[in-house]
Amino acid sequence: MLCQNETGVLPGSEIFFNTVDAETERLFYYAGCCGHYYCERGYKVNRKYMDCLLLMLIENGSMRMNYRGRQYTAQPGDLILLDGTFPQYYDTAAYVEFFWLHLSGGNSIEFCEYLTRMQGGIVHRTANSPKAAELLRRLVSQFATGQAVNDAEQSRLLYSTLCWLAPGNRPEASGNMRPVQQAIRYIQEHLGDDLSLKRLAAEVHISPPHLIRLFRAELQHSPHEYVIQMRMNRAKHLLKTTMLPIKAIAAEVGYGSESSFTGAFTERIGISPKKFRELPLG
Repeated sequence: MLCQNETGVLPGSEIFFNTVDAETERLFYYAGCCGHYYCERGYKVNRKYMDCLLLMLIENGSMRMNYRGRQYTAQPGDLILLDGTFPQYYDTAAYVEFFWLHLSGGNSIEFCEYLTRMQGGIVHRTANSPKAAELLRRLVSQFATGQAVNDAEQSRLLYSTLCWLAPGNRPEASGNMRPVQQAIRYIQEHLGDDLSLKRLAAEVHISPPHLIRLFRAELQHSPHEYVIQMRMNRAKHLLKTTMLPIKAIAAEVGYGSESSFTGAFTERIGISPKKFRELPLG
């Protein structure tokens, strides 16, 4: 659902809620809510308490944080993990885009304390941060596309995300990356190019049907759906942070014409690119 009620949160930002039963709360890790925010100067949170962890991924811009007597600045690619039972304050001095998730269940509080102690703080920028970042994007995307996985699978993904932040994990060499991870990297680096199924399969040296099966197993949607999601995210960023004409943005994210981009954007996001750029804060 679109979020337009928080000060500093720009139109096009999204928030999703998740209701779980008592058994899930007792047995699994779970997301209480999550979102993908685009914010401008003026966005701030001054929170005394919440009964969960907060996990954030900074995509663009930076976030200033004050937590447990220390000040932090998180930059693009950084992950932030904090225990919400302690007071927290964060804000932005300029435009920022980030994914976020409220995480509860199991031994998540203890795990967070361990990671904070081992990292020496709440901002994580390690060789394995991209692995954790991709899992967080995947989880939020599953809610955004109405394809949230079952409780056990969601718990596994959340636990894996935290495990990638733990010290001692060896970074995965690019030559050893799984086909889906190779395809994701190629997509992110070539959004304006040909990203047909045939092209992606050729890049990772497997057949198109096999790539579809792998994507559905790992991400719960097809390569085509993932490409559209990444193109929309990039388009949102360009609309909010540049004055590029919509035609130029369409070309940069892989659409052959302004009209085809506008139609795809409007269908996916719910408003046209022009309105997304021009609407005042809600």
